[in-house]
Amino acid sequence: MDDSVFEAIKRDPFAERMGVEVLLVEEGRAVARMEISDSHRNFLGMVHGGAIFSLADVAFSAAANSWGTRAMAIHITIDYLAAPGDTPYLEAEVRKTGRAGRACHYGMQVRNSSGEVIAVLSGWAYQTKKDLAEGATYP
Repeated sequence: MDDSVFEAIKRDPFAERMGVEVLLVEEGRAVARMEISDSHRNFLGMVHGGAIFSLADVAFSAAANSWGTRAMAIHITIDYLAAPGDTPYLEAEVRKTGRAGRACHYGMQVRNSSGEVIAVLSGWAYQTKKDLAEGATYP
């Protein structure tokens, strides 16, 4: 994978706002981490399900775009398996598991700092032929 692809993926403004850092991008695979802050918690004091989903979605986007061509999610499901507990961070790992024409399937896991899987996701991304940098609006 070209280093410019990794650099482009790392400049995601939504990921930055959420406090998500993309740690690894390889073709069809990505790992991202989110340090937990009060802004990630819901009114019960627990990590918000939307924050967990967003972490996985950022890693999914990184894996799907790792080929250097633009890709976009067309379907994602999530199953929450356990509360994250008192954890300083969450980590998401995403791997391509299959392909059907222009669509690729990805399996995702979100873990707490103890390594416990707290959520699993399944997603499909549509792979275009457009260069990743084409039409990008990131700075």
